[in-house]
Parts: sequence; structure tokens; C-alpha cells
Amino acid sequence: MYGRWLQKWGSRVCYSGPRGLRVRYSTQGDTNGQSVTNDQSSQSVTGSVAKCQSVTETEVSKFARISDSWWDPRGPFKYLHTMNAPRIQFIRSRILDLQRSHNSRLSDLNKLRAVDVGCGGGLASESLARLGIHVVGVDAAEENISMARVHQQRDPMLVNLEYRHATAEQLVEQREEFDVVVSLEVIEHVTSAFEFVRSLVRLARPGGLVVVSTMNRTVVSWLVDVIVPEYVMGSVPRGTHDVAKFVPPHELREMLDACGAETVDVQGLVLDPIRNVCNLVPRDFGLVRNVGVQANYILAARKKL
Repeated sequence: MYGRWLQKWGSRVCYSGPRGLRVRYSTQGDTNGQSVTNDQSSQSVTGSVAKCQSVTETEVSKFARISDSWWDPRGPFKYLHTMNAPRIQFIRSRILDLQRSHNSRLSDLNKLRAVDVGCGGGLASESLARLGIHVVGVDAAEENISMARVHQQRDPMLVNLEYRHATAEQLVEQREEFDVVVSLEVIEHVTSAFEFVRSLVRLARPGGLVVVSTMNRTVVSWLVDVIVPEYVMGSVPRGTHDVAKFVPPHELREMLDACGAETVDVQGLVLDPIRNVCNLVPRDFGLVRNVGVQANYILAARKKL
């Protein structure tokens, strides 16, 4: 049963690869794939959605409709609240790793400039800013940015945090560059994962850090991230996630590599939706590979010099 389900949904999954080709992957991780027609999926959107080829008005409106719930720890974003602490822990640790290596730009958190792409109501943006980093939070939905700004005003110490109604692509057009580029639980909502990743890498300075968290495309993620929260517990609106858009770690690694960024770490974010707890775990357990990243995971990459 599950095998047929994965085969059905996996056959729909593809991303726009280099030179506009769309590369299709099987659920078994066939990295050869097959080339199909040039990507024609980009479109312009209007209204409260910032102009961008990797988002659609339909997708952004899912979150705009519930934007007033971003800071409700028991609302539809409760699991993002639960995942926030381990995600920030991972990001801080990877920055410290680069400090200990050869990237002198990351030697002082107070001198760093970071962007949180798809920041929503600002959960991660505020946490990063409290580390001393200068943070720019951007989102395609104006409603999300408005809610983030309102919440920021509650803490007068967050002077190193600013919000913009914009997309990654627009920042690239403006030739913005950052020491740290973060995008958490966003890539599974875009129309072209490859184009989105390419924008993230282009926003990073040479030697900078790119951090992405998302969901693997497995039966486990289907149960943990869709069935239980959306259909059993009802804590997340139905239709929030499309399993066909989930991105396995090996595909994300390949996209980053094709865009000029080398993956330096991948860890699992084990979310228990029943007890509402989340922990960072290693990708591999002994000889058993990828067991820790069967559902949610977070990946860090370094842009090549």
C-alpha cells in the first residue's frame, strides 16, 4: 500500500535543474532522472503577494489567511514554535563551526548579516536577532510581515531586526548579500525548488552559510507532517502540505551543489506531534543510514569561494 502511494506521488516530483531543464526523480533516489521540457511554471502574482517566480498567490494565501495566529503556540503554527529552538541551535552551531575553520567574516555574531527567507510571523527572525546577528526577515505575504512587525514592537531590544515584504528573487535583483541565508519550512511550498535554492545561494556571500529545513518525501513524513497534524489532530489546516513537494536530503544536496554550495551538515528534526516536542538527531545511526532524516530535517551548506 505505502509502496504504491510513494510511487504515485514520487512520480510527480521534479525540480527545475540547470539551464531550465526539469529533472525528475524517483522515490528510490535515482539521481540520473530524465529531462523533460523547459520549465514554464513561473508566473506573476498580484495583490498582497510579492512578485516572484517561485511562489503562487494560492500557496501564499494559505498562510496569509491565518497570519494573526503566528505567535499563538497552540494555533496552526504550534509545531513551528516547537521546532524553533532546535533549528536555532543548529544554525548557531554551524556558524561556530565556520568560525573555527577559515571564514573570518563569521568570527563575530554582532558583525553578521543574515536573511530569513519566508520568515512568516518572525519566529526564527527574532531568535536569530537575539543572538546579536543583524537580521532581515522577508516574506511574500504582506500580512505575515505586518504581523511580524507588530510582534517586534513588543521587544525594544530588537533594533537589529528589520522586515521587508519581498522575496528571495527580489533581493537577488537588488544585489543584496548576506553572511547567513536561512529558509525554514519554505521550500516545500514553492513552485520551483531549484530556482528557489539558486536564489538562496546567490544571496550568500562567498564562504557564507545557507541553511534550509524541510521535509523528506517518505511514508514517515507523510504520517508525521500530514496525516497526524492535518487529519487526526486537526492542529494544522488541511491542505497545508503537498507530499509531492517534499524534498529528500540527497535532492537538496544536489541542487545546492549545482548552485555552488557544498553541504557541510544534515541533521534530523524529530517531531513528535502527539507530545509536541522536537529534537535534533544525527542523520545516521551506526550502520543505518538516513534513519534520522526520515521526516523533518535541517541542512547547512557553505557557498564556495
